[in-house]
Amino acid sequence: MRAVRFDYADPAFPASLVDLDPPPLPTGEWARVAVTVGGICGSDLHLFAPASEGSPTLVGIGVLPFLLGHEIAGTVSEAGPDCPWAVGERVAVDPILPCPVRGIDPPCANCAKGWLSDCLNLDSRVLTGGRSLGYTDGLGGGWAEQVLAHRSMLHRVPAAVPDRTASLHEPISIALHGLGRRPPEPGVPVLIVGAGIIGLAAVLALDALFPDNPVTVLARHPHQSDAARACGAESVVCGSGAAAFEELAGLVGGRSVGMGDDRMLMGGFPYVVEAAGSPGSVTDALRAVDHRGTVLALGATGTGRVDMTPLWYKEAVMIGSIDHGRDPSAAIGRPPAGADHSIDVALEVLARRSFPEEVLVTHEFPLEGFREAVRTALDKKGSRAVKVVFKPGS
Repeated sequence: MRAVRFDYADPAFPASLVDLDPPPLPTGEWARVAVTVGGICGSDLHLFAPASEGSPTLVGIGVLPFLLGHEIAGTVSEAGPDCPWAVGERVAVDPILPCPVRGIDPPCANCAKGWLSDCLNLDSRVLTGGRSLGYTDGLGGGWAEQVLAHRSMLHRVPAAVPDRTASLHEPISIALHGLGRRPPEPGVPVLIVGAGIIGLAAVLALDALFPDNPVTVLARHPHQSDAARACGAESVVCGSGAAAFEELAGLVGGRSVGMGDDRMLMGGFPYVVEAAGSPGSVTDALRAVDHRGTVLALGATGTGRVDMTPLWYKEAVMIGSIDHGRDPSAAIGRPPAGADHSIDVALEVLARRSFPEEVLVTHEFPLEGFREAVRTALDKKGSRAVKVVFKPGS
């Protein structure tokens, strides 16, 4: 099978297109999935052009080389004897590899509680190294023709979800799981800092599950502003610095205080989602939050210079979130009947098709175009990219 591997084999570009033997199913509970679409995530782009100084505490969890791609949808092409999925079924893949997937029994304390995204054995290297698909070896990935998945990692894709957008289940699920960590109070204004795919996924999640909460998006580029409005944002502020904070203050009925571009809102947003994954966006989120408000960190920022003053000055709360989960229905708003996993809810959000497909999935590439795909995803201003995806079978 062909796959894109992060390996530093070429000094000019850290990833390579390689041809590998298809990996065998680890046990009878696993399936082989022919990848129809694999997305490029912001966390993938951090590997090629870091927005911060990285996350040194996570270095020991990884392996090198590893196969890329954790936003994955495809079709089951083989199922083990103990895997209930049928060949030909369209599936979305949960990329995390917690204790039940690795066959660790008894499971860790967090997996026993159902907190699979917080598994204590993601660094165990049992079964494979790496914490999840897209950062491991020997299981395939989303930037590959095939990927292996345990029966518990698969979620049925509704017929109303086209292949083009099917991998968007992953960022939307991340937003849903994060909102479930600490949902916004009914009706309060919400600010989303960042209008990349995580920010837009948060707009879709809020629009679907918390429609009474007016949403404002702080975007960097004009085409992101258009996408945010198409996804359901009530207001969009495009830009940064003093002018942007003056505009935000007007929208929420507060005041912008400070000197130059170092501005902070007095009377800010009760709930802020940080969705860009840079130290600057974390600073903006903290400066924009209201006193005793909540900042939800979805952007996966590493180390870097952040102004923490607003956190203590405003007595704000900052909440972290990662991956996906089988969250209680009450914690994620009003999910469809029978759907209690954030990926299933995300797929239902996609099935409603409340946005034009081309607004979010702006570029498609075959695997051999992986270098151009990464460069396109990085050059958001020039390419007007929102979500860039691979179509491995094309």
